[in-house]
Amino acid sequence: MSEVKVNKISPRSGTSLTIGDNGDTTNIVGTLQNNGAALVGDISSVVAGTNLSGGGTSGDVTINLADASTSAKGAASFSSDNFAASSGAVTIKDLGIATAELQDDSVTYAKMQDTGTANRVLGAASAGTIGEVQIATDMVADNAVTLAKMASGTDGNIISYDASGNPVAIATGSDGQVLTSAGAGAQPAFETLPSSGKILQVLQNLEGNTRASSTTSFINISGIEQAITPSSSNSKILISSVLVLSCANHGVVRFIREVSGQTTVVVGAGTTASSNRQNASMTTNSNDNAARPQPFQFLDSPGTTSAVTYRAQWMANSSTAMYLNRTPNDTDATYGSRFASTITLMEVGA
Repeated sequence: MSEVKVNKISPRSGTSLTIGDNGDTTNIVGTLQNNGAALVGDISSVVAGTNLSGGGTSGDVTINLADASTSAKGAASFSSDNFAASSGAVTIKDLGIATAELQDDSVTYAKMQDTGTANRVLGAASAGTIGEVQIATDMVADNAVTLAKMASGTDGNIISYDASGNPVAIATGSDGQVLTSAGAGAQPAFETLPSSGKILQVLQNLEGNTRASSTTSFINISGIEQAITPSSSNSKILISSVLVLSCANHGVVRFIREVSGQTTVVVGAGTTASSNRQNASMTTNSNDNAARPQPFQFLDSPGTTSAVTYRAQWMANSSTAMYLNRTPNDTDATYGSRFASTITLMEVGA
């Protein structure tokens, strides 16, 4: 093979230059240019060759291409189920891409449709239709909202509802306060209960020993007394006592209030109707060798913050003995009994 190296080939005469003869094949390696620019013009003839049929100066030309592959260019056909061709343009049909043809994680957030309304999500607004959806109650399964999914709150707060039915947090109360209702249309609140009617303190004395007396004037029943110091002069004292008494004939009992520097007062008793009737709180009459519990209750108003002592007193009739916590015979047998008596004091806030 001969090789000619020149920088320029010019026609000997005129402006036409012929390379080779008719029927020769001329191979040009590189790029043909027209004075530095790409060659522009019509193809006057096509010569048939490998993968090319037809040709000449007129007629159809058929190009035979190998099938395209991932590693080589070539011809490829398009499925009419997925693609459409019109005016030389190939487009993907609606629903032309099946789920199986998408790679995992290939549809990013940026490729998804934006919602037109705030606080909405994309979902099935109706069966088979994707659109903007607002989360509704029926979309949340029962027991799906656990404590861990609830918003954090303040220790001790509780959840209630306002007049519009919206949830609200009820502020934590203080020690000793209770949750109170303000009625319909108002939120409950923790409040301190008023002292009025509230039991402020309770004291009790239990006497289990037996006592006996034949005295025909009032004397103290030993062991049936209790002292209390009211926290306010407006407080009331509820006296509640159960005395187990017996006697061979008849006897009376009364309760007194003692305050240092003040006159002793009989409490919970009737008025004296004559010189023979006693100003008493209770009476007992058991001549059948039985002991009976005798209840007594009275709400007193001592009107002081000094120590107050309440005592039980008794008086026998005609020197006939009265007994506490036993029967008159006090038989030491399996059917015999001994008892206990109590006096209880409760301060009630005014």
